[in-house]
Formats: sequence, C-alpha cells, structure tokens
Amino acid sequence: MSDQNQNNQHPFQQRKELNGLLGLRTFKNHLERDFFADATIQEITLENEQVDLIVELNCNFSLTESLFYLNNGNWGSFYTSKANQSEASPFQTALFNLSEENQVNIDIAELTINLKDTSIIVTKIFTNSIPDELGTILCSISENFVHFTKGLSEMPYEIFVPVFEEQENEPSALQDVKSTKKSKTDYFDFWGLYFESSPDSSIYDLKNKTIIDESDFFLLNQ
Repeated sequence: MSDQNQNNQHPFQQRKELNGLLGLRTFKNHLERDFFADATIQEITLENEQVDLIVELNCNFSLTESLFYLNNGNWGSFYTSKANQSEASPFQTALFNLSEENQVNIDIAELTINLKDTSIIVTKIFTNSIPDELGTILCSISENFVHFTKGLSEMPYEIFVPVFEEQENEPSALQDVKSTKKSKTDYFDFWGLYFESSPDSSIYDLKNKTIIDESDFFLLNQ
C-alpha cells in the first residue's frame, strides 16, 4: 500500500490494524472488577465511524446471588439511591473514557451476563441504550424475579431483553425494529424466556407480570 493511501485511511482503522482499541484492557478490567466476572470482547465492528462492542461477562454465582449483591450496591457499581440517579455509573464512565481515548464513538451492541443458572442477554435498541439502562434493567429483573420464575418454581436458563410484538401490515418484524425509533421504555414491556421444561420460548409481560403466548413475538437478536 502506498504512503498516500495510508494517509487517507481513517485514523482508527490504522490503529485497529496495529493495536486494536486503545484502552480496551482498562475497560475490560473495569467490567471484571465491577461485575465480579471474567469479561470477553467477542467482536469489534467499525461502521460509519461507529465501533460496536459485543461483551460477555462470565460470573461464578447464581442470579439470586447477583441480585443480592445488586440490591446491596456491590454488583455493577450502579447507583440505586435516588439522590445519585443523575450521576453516570462506572460502566457509563468507563465506556465514555474508552471513546475519548480512541476519538471515535463506541457503543455496546449486545451484553451477555452468564450466571451459574441463567444467562441475561441485553441488546442495543438505540445509541447508548445498554450502558444507560443496564442498571434499571437489572433492578427490574430483581423486582420481577418471583413472577418470571413461575412463583420461584422454575428458573429460565436464558432471559432476552427485549422482545417486540410483531406489527400487522409489516413485511418484516425485524425491519420494523430497525426502522422505528425505540425508547428506553421498550426494555420494560416484554422479555423472552427459555425454560428447560419447554422447547419453545416464552414471553414475559412486565406490565401485567405474567408469562404469555409467544406466537406474536420475536427475539430482537434473531
């Protein structure tokens, strides 16, 4: 490649070829410390000067244990006090610092939290939706725990956040998701659940705190 072509490259593309994202190790260490987990970055993509990360956290404790730590303010280091709701969480701050160090917009496309008894898969629905809403999502999992576990009788082995209801007269439900502006409230309408007792997915309706028929829904990440 000629020197002229190298100079015409986007600066991040040059760094990616040589060293990857600057500060990625520090960002990974923050996640591991705050979530008591082993963290892996499964994929990095560059599109329209936007870097999307797919993050996987592997935690050596159960969902009930993680929610106990969450409610005590220890897991994820989220601020649960109303007085601190306007402050950025350590997760948001670490991601912002990573973007600043690389001088490029960096976001989380998908976050998977693998626990001993279940996996929580959260998918991006708008810019910064995962870092901005993860604390509230985890608190909502705690609040709805009794209901989506069927009165504590069965733990889902996967929880997908969110799922969307298919719209009539749409050629593709997935196309509808991509073309329609989403808001943070969409994280708190419907979740997808997988139980060992059923080969099919189930849908949890957060507003009514009940598990409903999944026939009119689809998982966002499919």
